Amino acid sequence: MTADVVPDHGVWFRVDNGATAGGVRRAAERLGRQLELSADRVADLAIVTAEITSNLVKHAREGTLLLRPARRTGRAGVELVAIDAGPGMADLTLSSTDGHSTVGTLGIGLGAIARQASRFDGYSLSGRGTVLTVQVWDGPPPEADWAGGLARPITGEQDSGDGYAVREVDGRRQVLVCDGLGHGPLAAAATGAAVAAFRSAPA
Repeated sequence: MTADVVPDHGVWFRVDNGATAGGVRRAAERLGRQLELSADRVADLAIVTAEITSNLVKHAREGTLLLRPARRTGRAGVELVAIDAGPGMADLTLSSTDGHSTVGTLGIGLGAIARQASRFDGYSLSGRGTVLTVQVWDGPPPEADWAGGLARPITGEQDSGDGYAVREVDGRRQVLVCDGLGHGPLAAAATGAAVAAFRSAPA
């Protein structure tokens, strides 16, 4: 990543060693400053990012992390989504309790994430892996969207042919999920056209 701006669709990182983890933390801090988070919240964001990436390095297999802006009603925060194919957790709530550890550590990592973040959620299956999503905002977080998603390019590609959109029209909630044929820029263009048509279409 050569520019100081993280695009709204975010940047994906493969997190498998300490050097990568440090790079992700620095990128998160830069994004927090770009979005004009307070110095205290940028510091909290650094803690959250360090704990998430540390968990990926220590416990995960195929750990990846998405860093992206979160925008709502004229405000901006930072969102992190961590995905791995590691051992998973039988009870994510218990694992988020300070002092709980399965590998002899202090067991405060997930608890620290939950305390410093504005929003924290996750899903884990033993033997399958874990997904964590975290947001850091200045002040109280805005009301959560009723639905959301993400799309990721296949390894080696910059563009994803997958896409999604959500909207509420005349009291009805509608979701679009699409997959442009093939992959790469042409598939992404096809999906972009479908998403644009969905957002502008009548109810």
